Amino acid sequence: MTSRMRFVLVTKWFTGLGFALRLREEGHDVVVAVVGIDDQRKLASYDLVGRGMIDRRPLADVMADRAALRDACWIWDENHSVEENETLRREGFRVFGGGTYANTMEHDRAECLRFVGAHGLEAPPSHRFDSPGDARAFVEAHPHTAYVFKPDEGENFETWLPESEKAADANLELRAHLASLRATTPFILQERKDGVETNVEVWFVDGEPRFAFMCLESKRKLTGDLGDLVGCAFDFTFRIPVDSRAVRETVGRMFDTYREMRYTGFGDANFIAARDGVWFFEKCERFGYNAHPNLLWNLNLDPLGTTLASLVDGTFAPRFSPGFGASVSLYMDHPRPGKAIGIPPGGESQLYLYDVYRENDLLLTAGYADNVAIAMGFGYTIPTAWEACLANARRVTFPGRAFRIDGAGTDFPTSPIRRYEALVAMGYV
Repeated sequence: MTSRMRFVLVTKWFTGLGFALRLREEGHDVVVAVVGIDDQRKLASYDLVGRGMIDRRPLADVMADRAALRDACWIWDENHSVEENETLRREGFRVFGGGTYANTMEHDRAECLRFVGAHGLEAPPSHRFDSPGDARAFVEAHPHTAYVFKPDEGENFETWLPESEKAADANLELRAHLASLRATTPFILQERKDGVETNVEVWFVDGEPRFAFMCLESKRKLTGDLGDLVGCAFDFTFRIPVDSRAVRETVGRMFDTYREMRYTGFGDANFIAARDGVWFFEKCERFGYNAHPNLLWNLNLDPLGTTLASLVDGTFAPRFSPGFGASVSLYMDHPRPGKAIGIPPGGESQLYLYDVYRENDLLLTAGYADNVAIAMGFGYTIPTAWEACLANARRVTFPGRAFRIDGAGTDFPTSPIRRYEALVAMGYV
């Protein structure tokens, strides 16, 4: 039995709603401080999320009354509202996540690459362009190199990856893609590197590494690794040693700097492990899509409130089980508000809820986001974790329910099983 605590979860897009609901289930006092959005078309649905389930208030109001919440743990679910975050830190409030450093690592790519580059991490060669015509001329001058198209701004699905395996064919694909663009924001072309993509994250308390885990995710929306890229279609998490090769060659290179910063938070690296070394992609330093719900629902042996509070007050000692956590995103292709969600008794414990609200005895979709929930599953192998995850996903009902069913498959490029086998063979885990 954990003691009752107070939490303020600060959110802009409600990706942290599931954390707030779990904390409330554990008996804690929880306020969800909502930043708000500018998109008028989404406001009605946005205002529904969490209604009837949680105490949600505008962040501006919560900040104005923050003296009454001085004993609370303030949790940022993503990198936003930096000014408010830093104000609370300066005033001695207990804050976890967000802030200037984490926001910079995610949103200022040039500064991020400078930071990791100073520690010996190298990104694949990248080239910035303002016009498709200039980019096409560049690609034509390098006909045997494959590139990935990444807009400086926009949604995940606007990132473009060639389908062809051969570099020369992928180059031709990109030329056609660039020729089809009529108007675009600035973008980069990044050399495609062969290898195994994965993500490593280390948890720090006052600059000292306390825990590490790895996440293998697939971003294609549809079974068979087809369709648009999304935040995360499904993933697997598992703990790894802090002194493993995967950590040493990525986040481990920055340990001395984190100690100098006396940093408390997440330190991560998304990278390719290749025959010619490690190629860095990005850092987010925040709660991420499926990875943290997966880890904290499936592998964490302590209550969520205990884990979060211990990270804030510096007493965190990891208690995570061996084995694998699996998660899969449950979504609607055409989000609509007011659609009934069916969950059998006890089923909510295996779900992370996103786009929901409660009206009387009904749990309903808010229609703000595509993802309605994440289904979870644990197993001592990747296939058994996936079986448990799918079983829980199939117990949930709502109109237009969709999710991938091939997480344990081996016949598509991002197969987590094949990637895990390769990482083990290369000595990374």
